[in-house]
Amino acid sequence: MEAMKLVTAAEMQRIEERCVESGISEDNLMENAGVAVAEAIHDTPEMKPDIYGKRIVALIGSGNNGSDGLIACRLLSIWGARVAVFICAPRKSSDPKRELAEDSGVTIIDGLSQGGLKSLKSKLQTTDLVIDAVLGTGNSRPIEEPLSSLLLCAAESRARVMAVDLPTGLNSDSGKFDTAGLPADITLMLGYPKLGTATLTDLEVLGEKIVLDIGIPKGLDSQVKTELLTKDLAVSIIPARPDKGHKGQFGSTLIIGGSQQYLGAVTLATEAASRSGTGLTFVTTPEPAYRVIAGHVPEAIYQSLPVSENGDINPSEACSIALDFLTNATSAVIGPGLGKSRNTFEFVTSLLSQIVDDIPVVIDADALNILAESHQWWHRLKIPCVLTPHPGEMGRLMGISSLDVQQNRVAVALEAAQKFQKIVVLKGAATIIAAPDGRFRVSPWVNSGLAKGGSGDTLAGLLGGLLSQRPDNLLDIASLAVYIHGYAADIARRELGETSMRATDVSNRLGYFYRDFVSKKAN
Repeated sequence: MEAMKLVTAAEMQRIEERCVESGISEDNLMENAGVAVAEAIHDTPEMKPDIYGKRIVALIGSGNNGSDGLIACRLLSIWGARVAVFICAPRKSSDPKRELAEDSGVTIIDGLSQGGLKSLKSKLQTTDLVIDAVLGTGNSRPIEEPLSSLLLCAAESRARVMAVDLPTGLNSDSGKFDTAGLPADITLMLGYPKLGTATLTDLEVLGEKIVLDIGIPKGLDSQVKTELLTKDLAVSIIPARPDKGHKGQFGSTLIIGGSQQYLGAVTLATEAASRSGTGLTFVTTPEPAYRVIAGHVPEAIYQSLPVSENGDINPSEACSIALDFLTNATSAVIGPGLGKSRNTFEFVTSLLSQIVDDIPVVIDADALNILAESHQWWHRLKIPCVLTPHPGEMGRLMGISSLDVQQNRVAVALEAAQKFQKIVVLKGAATIIAAPDGRFRVSPWVNSGLAKGGSGDTLAGLLGGLLSQRPDNLLDIASLAVYIHGYAADIARRELGETSMRATDVSNRLGYFYRDFVSKKAN
């Protein structure tokens, strides 16, 4: 299926240039955008039951975003609305869009004049809707006076705000939002959603998101490598499951994790793997953990790993057993709850160096920290892998701080995927799945309920189980795992709240995705 692309400002500009090259003028694109915005506004509850006489205030900037807004205002006025436009930035002296709007009955007010702010306050007291068409994708400057006062005035009014393309103050690429910006109740994105709208973690800035068709021909976005994870994309990736299939057809995954200090992680990973659709789930865990957790997931097959007298894993013997189990697996997960002792370090590095088949391996948690301490490990690790770091683990892998990771999540994930030549899943709000060839996807899920111990173990186990069924496409399966995990977490959030939901609650709801959508794949 065709995925939903996410574009940067530069990519959007290039798409518009290609539109012109294909015979669609810039003015036609602008008119298309204005018409689409006007029609979307016409259909909002604020304009019901009849748009005639409805009061609309529009904040208009100097560039194309402002021109899109003026076109929409012209049409809304023709349809009967009482539209007042406040010019919030100097526009060119020759301004046909403004002139057409005035000729159609739109009231034009200079918001930058001495009485502009007072006039805006007065209009906002009785308006039904505010249109924000001040700054679009081309803006990256901080908001200053007098614009900041005009935006604050609109933000403090009771009227709902509809943003054209982007809320003013939102950087279209980074997702950073200026504190002086104007949050929207509805954002009407033109042509494509912008990358910053997907990586933004404060969803209240955007409100409801609607992508409008502005007449861009198909195929002009071939250079765009960024996609938004959607339900339809996830459904299209689900591994096939024939009605007459048997467990041998659905793969098997091996979970390697646990220690006497960390008992829960491997159980969470095992539970999630068993809900992925995999045919069999194997678990190898050090003897002290085995004695406590074996049988916690009754569907799984457990094997203890030998330990030394102090209870620490025996690297050589444990490696031999794990490799033997790998001969029966079609994927593996290494890391949840393993710990970081010297013996564990030797076990993990030895195991990874001896995996010879192209079995996809999910490297998570302590296994990532062990890699971070191994000199240029990526030159030696040639097997197909998915790395699933949280920001702290990513920082250790890349030799930077977690703050640096969080401030540049997209760039860091892409750099890591290219440097290590592995699929990278950078966990967090709007999780990023990056590939070595520059492609990456952004999860739509933002849920503080996942910021708890065990969430990553659940994702790792789910991913391992899914990979066992389709070991040939790591990017797609990593994307599917992230989406299913986020979907289950969203249900847990709605049922239990972010504060009280646990990783176990997420695992218990992983099957809801299949319940709700798997039949659509069959149809």
